[in-house]
Amino acid sequence: MPFLISASVTTGSNWQQVYDKLRAEDTQLAFQFLQQQVDSLPPSSERIYVGATLARTSIALKQSASLQHTLHYSDNLYDQVLQHIASGLIVAHENLYNETMSEFKQAIAKAYELEEPAVIATVELFYINVKISLANYVQLDHHIKEVERNVQQMTMPFWGANSLHNVKALNANFNGDHALAIEMYQKAIANTLYEANKAPYYNNLALTYLDLGNYTDATKYLKKSLLLRRQQSNQYKVALTMLNLGIVANRAHHYDDALNWLNQAYDVYVKFDNAYRKAYTLVQKAKVYTNLKQTTKATDAINSALSLISVTDNINLITDIRIHAAENMQALGEIENALIQAKIAHDLASSVNDKAHLIRSLELMSELTAKQDNFKQAYQYSTQLISEKEQLNSQKSMQAMIALETELEVTAQQLKNVRLEKSNHLQQQRISRLEERQHYHAIIIVFSLILLFLSLRGYNKHKYRAQHDSLTGALNRSAFVNRVTRALAPTLGKKHGLVLFDLDHFKQVNDLYGHPTGDLVLEKTAELVSQFFSNSTLFARFGGEEFMLFVPNICDGELYNQVNEFRESLSALAITSDDGKTLQVTASFSILTYQNHLNNLDKIYSRLDVALYQAKNSGRNCVVKA
Repeated sequence: MPFLISASVTTGSNWQQVYDKLRAEDTQLAFQFLQQQVDSLPPSSERIYVGATLARTSIALKQSASLQHTLHYSDNLYDQVLQHIASGLIVAHENLYNETMSEFKQAIAKAYELEEPAVIATVELFYINVKISLANYVQLDHHIKEVERNVQQMTMPFWGANSLHNVKALNANFNGDHALAIEMYQKAIANTLYEANKAPYYNNLALTYLDLGNYTDATKYLKKSLLLRRQQSNQYKVALTMLNLGIVANRAHHYDDALNWLNQAYDVYVKFDNAYRKAYTLVQKAKVYTNLKQTTKATDAINSALSLISVTDNINLITDIRIHAAENMQALGEIENALIQAKIAHDLASSVNDKAHLIRSLELMSELTAKQDNFKQAYQYSTQLISEKEQLNSQKSMQAMIALETELEVTAQQLKNVRLEKSNHLQQQRISRLEERQHYHAIIIVFSLILLFLSLRGYNKHKYRAQHDSLTGALNRSAFVNRVTRALAPTLGKKHGLVLFDLDHFKQVNDLYGHPTGDLVLEKTAELVSQFFSNSTLFARFGGEEFMLFVPNICDGELYNQVNEFRESLSALAITSDDGKTLQVTASFSILTYQNHLNNLDKIYSRLDVALYQAKNSGRNCVVKA
């Protein structure tokens, strides 16, 4: 029986308000309403948005096959845009990356040909959502600005601001700006009239808190989202929320809860036959089994995941699974197998210039080859890693320039298409406008290159100065704390070490030899640290003559021996001042090791400080365990 909306519902309401109300009650009712609505609209930007929303809803309900009976396309440009978007959404759900990009690039080209702000904004908005779902965040800032620019030119926007709030928040999270992400999600929640429609914002807000290590709030908002999605009978989204709950529970060390949520999510993905989601869920289960020391189950889960991902077409997602597998194998002590997966991930990431995964694979390869005592190879990987990170920083800084180049290429393609059409007076006017626009963009690119080059140099210098001590080159306190609290948990069988040390009688050095000599002592101490400890060690100056070290993946005995050897080397170091005087200094040390991820350094620092005080009272120039 066809679905009909009563007059009492539609009076005084546009289609978006009716759709929002129905979506809050039942996704199937909202789907039926969209089917009815799209037929009533003439070719237009609004029909494109309604049709694309219908396509996305049909995918969520696993009814995309019904679209061919619902969406009937004419030959006009509006319907051509809609057809490409609908096709792109369907292949994106199947993780067919190349096909998705092809469909949306055609939709964007035709949208710019129409030169209608509402059409361009609509296409760009759906393109952003698809790119995020396929783990492709390249140039998202540019696409978001395109949406905002075109929305400002729309007299009557027919979709709410929440869609834009959501994509801006997702992009902010990817760039590490969690404060902006939380602000955007809270705006979206506040703007949403019906409680049930807040589910996606609760879900994404929870993931932001997960990134911040706030597992309590992450769980709270995910359970809110799960309750609402169950009310809407949206099984695919229910599974996604249960998957996220499993990840949070594992991070919070609630392993039974984690397996329960992940098993429920996996059962739904089997029903939907989604290869990537099944593989991703299996990798998350493997992480739980690793934490439970159930090695066989962890290995079986990883192998099952790897057998599934060859079915998918999205290299970004396949690479993500390989990285997760390598990390888990490393935690299990399967160094050789972990290295194999990391190398595969590296090759895949290189093939599509996926910088984020390329950097993580190089980090893993460097760590793993070092564990095999292949230090030469580890050094080569570390060198490549530094180079890739530098390129990534440059790439981010030059993103605006790249975006302008891309738009210029689109303009050139439009110009070519127009010239192939009939050479009437109207088309000649369009050619003239496009040529002027192309020339204008070329000028912008030249000036952008100059300005961005100058700003990049200043930005890198400013960033380094903000994080490092100007005298010794060591990290400052805030930068050190930030990096240590973001460090991953140590590998299986290892611990992370923290070392606090203070130069003995340093005030006497300043009093007897002068502050320039005191500064020289601090510099020589820092140089000795860089020579003595590995590149993975973090070194910070906490103030005055007090320093701190973070030594990852080490055993208790190894840490004590290494610090004691450094203490002896420091006490034997002869330092010659500018006026030819030679002096020697000693230091007192406190050390400790830990196994779990640190959210806060204050308590551990207090323990180290107490132990350092004991070292001073024990005659100085010694190492005390906290």
